[in-house]
Order: sequence, then structure tokens, then C-alpha cells
Amino acid sequence: MFSLDKQESTLTSVNPRAELHGEDKHLAVNLGFAITVSNDVLSEFDPALKGALYRAADASDSDMFKDEPGYLPKLRFPLLGALKWGKEYAGYTTTVHYGVSGDDIALGDCQVNKFRFDAKDGGSVGVSFRVIAHPKSEDLGRLCEMIQQGVTLSLVPPAADLGGGED
Repeated sequence: MFSLDKQESTLTSVNPRAELHGEDKHLAVNLGFAITVSNDVLSEFDPALKGALYRAADASDSDMFKDEPGYLPKLRFPLLGALKWGKEYAGYTTTVHYGVSGDDIALGDCQVNKFRFDAKDGGSVGVSFRVIAHPKSEDLGRLCEMIQQGVTLSLVPPAADLGGGED
């Protein structure tokens, strides 16, 4: 299952809104994030996804890692473009780590969805996604100050799913 531990990312958007819970309105926010990581992350979504998008290096390539098992740096379909991933995940804890003070923004019971994968030649992949959260009003202001900036992000799946399921 997809998770991140203090991953450098970009907070691409912050969209505050109200959610109705019965007749009550509650603060909600859509947070957009983008990361560039090793294509190994694709296996957290589906074990076959990395192999579907990447292949091994050719014998003529001068890549020093080309003989390592599981190393797939070359794009199978360089003209494919970004792909959407339709799976939605619920119950995540999202933490935006905030400086050395330890004054992190922790958001519980988040939904993570709207994934897009932008496969890159060389073995990396750009991943963008949305986090739906319910912040405290003071945290919303801090998040808005970080729009289009680099942030350190952790995403922790629900405890019941930490056993390594195939989601």
C-alpha cells in the first residue's frame, strides 16, 4: 500500500471548502502534492505496474546498474504521457513536517486519490495526487503559505492495512 516517510514534495495546491455533515458545515481542504521518486513506488500500487511501464536497459547502455535484478530504467512507451490511477485510499494520516521546531501539521482520517503517474526515462516517476483532509483553521493558514513550495511529507496508511496487503 502506498506510503511516504518524510518525502520531499511540492504542495501544488490548497483548496479550502466546506463539507456538509448532516446540516453542519465542516472545514475541509483538498491538498495537491507532487513528488518525483524511483519507479519502485509503482509496485506499491500494483506489483505489475512497474514492469508494464518500464523495461531493462539494453546491452549497449552504459548504465552501471543494468545487471541488478528488478532495475528497469527504460520506458516501454516513451510517447504514452501521464497516466491516471483510479484507486482511492481512506484513513490515512498525513503529516507536513514543518521546520526543525517539530511544529508539524498532522491531519488524520484523510482520503488520498486522483493519482497521476508521469513515467520518466532513467527509472524515476513523477507522482501527483490529492489529499482530502479536515484541518484546524490555524493549520489551513499555514498550509496556504506553503503553496507551490517544497515540503517534507509523510503519508501513513491506516493501521489495519500495515500488514502488506495488495491495495
